[in-house]
Amino acid sequence: MLENMKSQTDRYQGKRFGKLTVLSSYRDHKGYWKCVCQCDCGQQKEVYASNLVSGRTRSCGCMEEANRKKYVDLTNQRFGMLKAICPTQQRKKGCVVWKCQCDCGNICYITSRNLIRGDTKSCGCLRSLNNDLTGKQFGKLHAIKVVGKSHGHLLWLCQCECGNQCIVQDGNLKSGHTQSCGCVRVNPNLIEGTNLCLIGSDKLSKRNTSGVKGVSPTRNGRWVATITFKGKRYFLGQFTTISEAETARKEGEEKYFAPFLIKHRKYNLKQ
Repeated sequence: MLENMKSQTDRYQGKRFGKLTVLSSYRDHKGYWKCVCQCDCGQQKEVYASNLVSGRTRSCGCMEEANRKKYVDLTNQRFGMLKAICPTQQRKKGCVVWKCQCDCGNICYITSRNLIRGDTKSCGCLRSLNNDLTGKQFGKLHAIKVVGKSHGHLLWLCQCECGNQCIVQDGNLKSGHTQSCGCVRVNPNLIEGTNLCLIGSDKLSKRNTSGVKGVSPTRNGRWVATITFKGKRYFLGQFTTISEAETARKEGEEKYFAPFLIKHRKYNLKQ
């Protein structure tokens, strides 16, 4: 038994693995072989024999430090509107973070990966320039200035050719969805922000998966009933069966839709 342990010890002693030389070895309390190693840099380190043999550990850690200092030199190179000035000690997802100067004058810090791949081309001002609609014309609307933000979209104050002013999302201006204050096309069915034809129709949305208007399934197998009226969504309850949710939806329609439809459809008939 002792001879077998001695032979196991001798198997590693004196051997080199990368920059490490094994001085001695022993079994730990769990039965794993550990080696006391001398690194070429002068430091000693205890390493599992399996890590030495597999090549996972090849130094006391000095090689890792040396590798951290290795990087592709991007000094003075240009990437879009950015000029790489110097590397920093920061690392992000294994990449060197570079100090960069943007053509607009701002200083920013970008990873080498994002610079080389072209994922980042400015400090952020390029995106702002693309979103600047000041003075641009969209149909009958003339964009004046940003007056707010809603759901990630900029809200622009616009001057219509008819003389009215309105506030429009930047996405609606760019896509051409909104081209006037409303003077070009007036929908007679749109009253108080509510479409009479839409709320009076039983037609289902393409995204509806329940087969019942205003009812949708949940992940836990229950059913949720909702209703939208005058731009506001109302939660009508969560139910164990679809029939209960359908009943709640119909009650919601009686509460919100019915009086509104009766009032304004009569008004439209008089007109």
